[in-house]
Amino acid sequence: MIFLYSDVLYQAGGIETYLHALALHLHHEGIPFQVTVAELEPCPLVDELVDKGIKVYRQRRLPGDRWKVRQHFMMSCLASQLQPGDWVFCVRQPMPELYLRMVRLVHNRQAKIAASWMFAPEFLPPVSPYEEKFCQAVAETDAVVSVSKCTAHQFKKVYGYTGKVHIIPYHNRLFFPEAIPLPPAPPWKIGFIGRLDIKQKNLDTLLQALATVIQEWSEVELHLYGRGADKAKLEQLALSLGISKHIILHGAYDHRKDLPTIMANCHFFVYPSRFEGGPCFTLLEIMQAGRFCVAAPVGGIPDLYEGFPDIGLLVAADNSLELSQGIITALEKVANGSISGEKIRDRYFDGFDMKSAHKAWTSLFCFTKFQLKRK
Repeated sequence: MIFLYSDVLYQAGGIETYLHALALHLHHEGIPFQVTVAELEPCPLVDELVDKGIKVYRQRRLPGDRWKVRQHFMMSCLASQLQPGDWVFCVRQPMPELYLRMVRLVHNRQAKIAASWMFAPEFLPPVSPYEEKFCQAVAETDAVVSVSKCTAHQFKKVYGYTGKVHIIPYHNRLFFPEAIPLPPAPPWKIGFIGRLDIKQKNLDTLLQALATVIQEWSEVELHLYGRGADKAKLEQLALSLGISKHIILHGAYDHRKDLPTIMANCHFFVYPSRFEGGPCFTLLEIMQAGRFCVAAPVGGIPDLYEGFPDIGLLVAADNSLELSQGIITALEKVANGSISGEKIRDRYFDGFDMKSAHKAWTSLFCFTKFQLKRK
């Protein structure tokens, strides 16, 4: 048995999408597993797993819980179910203050634990007073997982981990069986999918870059898909830059059904994050749709685009001039028809699709034919 575990889960996001895709695929394959999560917000993707008949243990949010009581309770409940030889797979890196206890609870039951990192280790350094305990917990982890090749070395650099780092791409569902045709133009529509989070997603720099782009390409629109606390700040920044009429904020979207419309509406996408983890879910879905992307070379994003200028363009984060030039280059490529959606999709199927991810994942957990049949 394997337990898919997360001590933090939100309404929607990359990890929630990953958990959903992984659980549905394991369910389809008949691999024995259970989902165990603590929700900070009600998660519709977890609701869908329950509707599919998948066994889910979920801890609801307790307002004012400063002591992580529900996470501790969830760990104890998990430990009581573990049998020798079982695995616990943390779909995101665990909370530093809890992880050493988690590892030792698992090992006390003669089970094993693996953990995957949501962000690249360089963006998640261990902090006082949990630094020593967290590094010890990582050292005792049975399988450390990185979703990108280019960040694998950081586990030793950041945590002092000297064991093997397993490179396992995210399980991700195939939403698009073929490339999505480009919309008519003008206007030229640039898309962004994700949280409206200025600190991580670098959307302030994006708006500044767009103001420069508009001086040369006046018929350009930036379509922002997602929710977030920084919506009002972005609206005010667009107003101060004089580009409000070029910014369309669509608000929250339903990942399960809205992606085709989003992809069909945009000519290409931007992803100028200041920090990320592996090759992001949004970028994998953009590649499925055959869309070009201008992205920052942070976390595992270079795994997708470095050395593949026909697939995407890497530009420095926090450099509005470089970002604006990257956007202009993408506009020129779209306008002259030099972007091949099929070539972009070929790159996706070269190691980032569900088949590739699942092969690496099952290889780690050493499933035998007997285990695959066991319910």
